[in-house]
Amino acid sequence: MITRRTFTDRYGVEWTVTESLPRDAAAETSRERRSEPRSQPRSRARSRRAVNLATRDLDLPSLQFESSRQRRRLAPIPPGWEQMPHDELEDLLGASTLIR
Repeated sequence: MITRRTFTDRYGVEWTVTESLPRDAAAETSRERRSEPRSQPRSRARSRRAVNLATRDLDLPSLQFESSRQRRRLAPIPPGWEQMPHDELEDLLGASTLIR
């Protein structure tokens, strides 16, 4: 069951907060690495490493904040967020990062 809450911030913007679970690793296609060369061209290896670093936190459970104008994300999920008062949810919103 996915928990969802709605609150209005101090500026009158209504936000919906939803728990987002990590991607299912089993759903991703596995790759047979034996068919690949052990050494890779430098640029390819560097770009793969950059992608891994950029998406690392996507595997963490997170809170998704959504309004009519923005989407924001906070990871990891703070314990007890489901019962937090609205002003504390707004503090979590302030600590979240913008999703582009």
